[in-house]
Amino acid sequence: MRPLLLLITLLMLMLSSCGTPKNTAQFYQAHKNRPGVTNFKLPGWLVWFGGGIAYNAIKDEDAKAALRVGRKVGKMRLMASENGAVIPPAEVDAFLHNIKQNGFDELIYVKHEESIVNVMVHDRKNKIRNVLLLVNDQDGFVFLDLKTRIKYDEIADLINYFIQKDKEEEVEPNESPSTDLPRA
Repeated sequence: MRPLLLLITLLMLMLSSCGTPKNTAQFYQAHKNRPGVTNFKLPGWLVWFGGGIAYNAIKDEDAKAALRVGRKVGKMRLMASENGAVIPPAEVDAFLHNIKQNGFDELIYVKHEESIVNVMVHDRKNKIRNVLLLVNDQDGFVFLDLKTRIKYDEIADLINYFIQKDKEEEVEPNESPSTDLPRA
């Protein structure tokens, strides 16, 4: 009886591992080579290096504030198709269900007719470790996976920077109206 239970348990474990992808890397690997799918992956050091070059080249303070946070983005995976049927919606739904069980939280969910946009994050120790953007509609599919080390305080600082800047722009005096208007 023991060998039979052991065999059944082993078979169930093997079958459960063959199911839907349990994380973003597995989903990317499973679908990146399908016909009609365009994909690329950037290593973290290249994203960091490119962000540093852009930071030094840009003079706009708003862009620099955003790049300070953007330099905390590591590896980036992008997969897109112009034909939405390449990756069946049932597989996307199963993937979303699995990653929600593995610690991802839904940040934004928008559904309009047949189009669905999901933005999900996985965080640990007060840092966002993973950002996932999925856009799925009848015309196409986009998968963007970002490995990050962004702290929530850094996001709050960036938001406060832009709020403060908007307040300062509202307070600036407007130009006085022209006095050269013809009198009636």
